Amino acid sequence: MKNENKYIAHYLNSSCLFSLLIIGLNSCAPTIYEITQKQLETGNNSSVIEEMKKQLTESPKDADFLKYLGIALYNKKYYGEAITPLQNSYKFEPSDDITVYYLAACYEATFEFPKAIQFYKRYMDLTVFGEYKDLVDARIKLLYKSQMEIEAKKALIEESRLEVDKIPSNSIAVLYFENLGTNLEMNPLQKGLAEMIITDLSKIKSLRVVERIRLQKLMEEMNFGESGIVDDKTASRFGKLLGANRLVKGSFFDITADEVKIDAFVTRTKSGEIDATSEVSGSTNNFFKMEKELVFNLLKEMNIPISNEEREAILMLPTENYFAFLQFSQGLDYEDRGQYIQASQSYSIAVQSDPNFNQAKVGVSRSNNSNKLTSSSSSSSSGSKSSGVTSQPIAAPPSSIDVKQTISSSNDRNSFSQTQIGTGFQPSTGSLTPQAPTLTSPLPEPPRPPN
Repeated sequence: MKNENKYIAHYLNSSCLFSLLIIGLNSCAPTIYEITQKQLETGNNSSVIEEMKKQLTESPKDADFLKYLGIALYNKKYYGEAITPLQNSYKFEPSDDITVYYLAACYEATFEFPKAIQFYKRYMDLTVFGEYKDLVDARIKLLYKSQMEIEAKKALIEESRLEVDKIPSNSIAVLYFENLGTNLEMNPLQKGLAEMIITDLSKIKSLRVVERIRLQKLMEEMNFGESGIVDDKTASRFGKLLGANRLVKGSFFDITADEVKIDAFVTRTKSGEIDATSEVSGSTNNFFKMEKELVFNLLKEMNIPISNEEREAILMLPTENYFAFLQFSQGLDYEDRGQYIQASQSYSIAVQSDPNFNQAKVGVSRSNNSNKLTSSSSSSSSGSKSSGVTSQPIAAPPSSIDVKQTISSSNDRNSFSQTQIGTGFQPSTGSLTPQAPTLTSPLPEPPRPPN
């Protein structure tokens, strides 16, 4: 049990503002934690920093004191300095959702996106406020895009030092397919078909499949055209930059108004040799079964064994509605361009065409929430790309401290490897926030986390 009377007396002597606060409180004996919370709410961050430093000299393992110090530093935009006390608070109290949220926001503000994503995911495990999970989930996906953009820039800078021999032998990437037909309405299938094949190959445990968003960001950095089609001469370079030992490349074209043919081949990044080929054709009504046949043919030619469980997973059809899949594919392209309103409309049409198309439903929610996070106060033209800048931060989630006992604990919540840092704190003269990387569509500043 903490000696709160002793702490309160010390606290009140340090600032007359705290004394005035107590006079205004109806409670006859407010705790130091209640007083500190009030100070944070009224913006007295400097007083909180000064007092928490004093309290931590006597109670260096007090998770709440460490959390309050981190919050006050965050409020003053000392994001880098806030991480140390927040990390220590998390070490002593890993189930405090407020600490976790502030840690995620600090890591985002210091451009440590992998850690930000990790702690935002942890917050989603802890919080009971479901409506905020959707916004946090959308933020995670946008941060992941930013991380992929940074990694694409880094790969291009270090291209001369990349060694093909060190690429994992089980890695594979799927490039966008090329529309060789006359029906331009089929163009969205360039990304949609690649997405389907990536999804199917990802169900094979022995393979390491490059995500489509990584390919997309690399293409953007290399200033590829609207189609995003990689020619044969450039393919091996993409494999090296993506860290893929094999590349799937292909094309499709309309035979008749209701028939389509799909060709695909797999090449080795290092040698350029063709590893597998396959072609399928048939009615658009059987488009998805054709795609499955194509995948199985390629796997067989590459001599990649699959289990019965993996085969059954691949055979699952996301939809059998060709028009719905075209709209879904169009939604993917709109999302890549940052046109989230249009993406939501395409996904919604896909859902209307097939109410059981779960991937399209997810797309509607994702694009709507992405639009909330990235929309600017001034409307942009319908054909322009979203700038990703907003004049107002998104609303902060409320605290779920009082109800967090309703959340069942999971075994992996403490999987984050703790950095061995001390509990002391020495303020510097300025923020430790590093210089921002140049991003095509930066997110707004981190939202003010819950108090």
